[in-house]
Amino acid sequence: MNKITQTKKRAAILAGAQRVFVREGYEGTSMDAVAREAKVAKPTLYNHFRDKNALYVAVVEHSLTRVRSEIVPPELRDMTATEGLKVITTRLARMFGRDDDVLRLCRICIGGFDRFPLATSTFMYNGPQRGIREVASMIALWAGRGELACDDHEFAAQQLSELCKVGIFDPRLYGSREKASIDECDRIAAAAYQTFMARYGK
Repeated sequence: MNKITQTKKRAAILAGAQRVFVREGYEGTSMDAVAREAKVAKPTLYNHFRDKNALYVAVVEHSLTRVRSEIVPPELRDMTATEGLKVITTRLARMFGRDDDVLRLCRICIGGFDRFPLATSTFMYNGPQRGIREVASMIALWAGRGELACDDHEFAAQQLSELCKVGIFDPRLYGSREKASIDECDRIAAAAYQTFMARYGK
């Protein structure tokens, strides 16, 4: 199997696995079901992923790598705190209010937490915790430039993330509302930015 074919097979497996995990939850997902969904032979599936947990880790990482790269793109380092924080808050709020992949992964973790805490810890490590650390690294950069007054960068990043969820994420997570509009997300983002800068801005 050449490299292009392997890449396509892996992409098909990850897409199929995500659909099965969302539909069946962590506990209800089997490697047989993933192979059927992805339309690959079972040996092919095991050539790429040794077991269900390794596959779950890959699905989480695949989904959240995209999200993290959108929220904290490399060009932020060339921006001022004012410019960069507006980008981060806008993208965080739109993620919490509108991104279905993140919502589905959160629901999988909540549903399987009691019996499969490893699935939840995998999601937290590869998703929210890594995302917070990346935002914290930007806050540290801006604080080092004298643009923010902040010593605990990770705590500040956690606060910023929570401000971007207000009223739009938990209701979606628990099924009591549909996606937020872009206008609503942007209103939440603007309020998050203003609150954060009132505490940490210079």
